[in-house]
Amino acid sequence: MTQLFKVMTLMLVLPVLVLCQSRSEQPRRHKSAPVVKILRPVLQKIRKQANAPILLPSKLPSSVNENEIHFVGGEGKSDGWEISLYYKEGCGDACFVGYFEAKRDGKVSRDEVDRVVRLVNGISGYYTARSCGASCAPPQINWMDKGVMYTIQFKVNNRTKKHDEAEVIALANSAIQGGAR
Repeated sequence: MTQLFKVMTLMLVLPVLVLCQSRSEQPRRHKSAPVVKILRPVLQKIRKQANAPILLPSKLPSSVNENEIHFVGGEGKSDGWEISLYYKEGCGDACFVGYFEAKRDGKVSRDEVDRVVRLVNGISGYYTARSCGASCAPPQINWMDKGVMYTIQFKVNNRTKKHDEAEVIALANSAIQGGAR
């Protein structure tokens, strides 16, 4: 009788223990932070068309004055979405502020990467520092998440490349932590 009691108790308790264990191993979801104010109107537009999760930061780099940005455009695409920010509309690279993109099945070209950096949640980021030739290219970071390549390119206007890197990494981490919207 005691052997039967032990088996029956184990049969009742074991499923509960397994359920408790599986729930504790599930990733914890955190409440997403609000998207930076200047991106909200274009977010509403692309949300309907975007074919990849939308990850956007809750704040812009401290070196960027949000009040000076006068044009934000974006679109959803069959393989993702993109958003561009400019100080003025129609003046191209001279007025460029930043760019956010998600592309399904995108690939990071590691030949063009300066450093592999660690982002939140253990994600590897591929950082490329600003460079100047005929024109200057702002710093950029790419990372892969669930088959989607995310890109942020942002003119952070710092005095050193190290500060540029820190701000672009913080921007990527803010987007990742914000979660899909």
